[in-house]
Amino acid sequence: MALSKNSMECKSASDIYLLLKSSIFITHDLEHAFDDCVDSPPKTTTTADIQYILILRPFFKINTAFEFRCFVKDRIIIGISQRDLKYVGYSDQLSEQLRTTIQDFFDKKLKTTFPDSNFAFDVYLPEPHDRVRLIDINPWAPCTDPLLFSWLELLTLKIPGPYLGLPEPSSTPPMPISTSGEDTEDDTVEEVPFKPEFRIVHKDDPEAYNFGTAPYSAHKLPKEVVDASSAGGGAMRELMEQWERLMKGEELEEESDEDDDEEEHHR
Repeated sequence: MALSKNSMECKSASDIYLLLKSSIFITHDLEHAFDDCVDSPPKTTTTADIQYILILRPFFKINTAFEFRCFVKDRIIIGISQRDLKYVGYSDQLSEQLRTTIQDFFDKKLKTTFPDSNFAFDVYLPEPHDRVRLIDINPWAPCTDPLLFSWLELLTLKIPGPYLGLPEPSSTPPMPISTSGEDTEDDTVEEVPFKPEFRIVHKDDPEAYNFGTAPYSAHKLPKEVVDASSAGGGAMRELMEQWERLMKGEELEEESDEDDDEEEHHR
């Protein structure tokens, strides 16, 4: 939708307005954000009663091979999925490093601070993959794409306790303490930390050779293009001519700005 060479980078307020106005996902967040939620606002609540916040972040390029979606259930990461469903060829060592780094980030930043106990979050791990950048937080709901998982397995997956370091309730009475003075063997079994499944596209997976339509491709065209393609006749040609004029206008504006900067420099 933007004229900046198929990029989400915004250089002015008008770029931001254009992307917000053109996004069907923004429309969903404004009008249907509470669909499938348990604690939905009262029916009398309108969009005017909700305080929306626009968060702007610095633009940076992402290597999509190291972007992951994590699913949290009862404040425990139960699954980590590759975001870009293409075969990458992560080594076992790299996979373990990525999982450990994500787990450490979650334990320190999100586990006890995020208000909901069930949610999903997207992260990016730039090279050398020893730190995490939080990209987004998504609801625990069907509107969030489960990617390489399914919502059925996420909902039915059993999680071992204890949660948040609290001991599990037990009806078994405590063992009596030995007072004989003799050394007793410590039979305490060390609890093995729960490891989330790290799910990626393998070489032999069908997803690795999926050359079909990309996910959400239907949302990647401006509405005017869809309308023009269905109108027939010269509608599409007219739209392309308008687009070409817009592109030329942008190039002329950039050249004019460069000339002005050069003239100011000479002064």
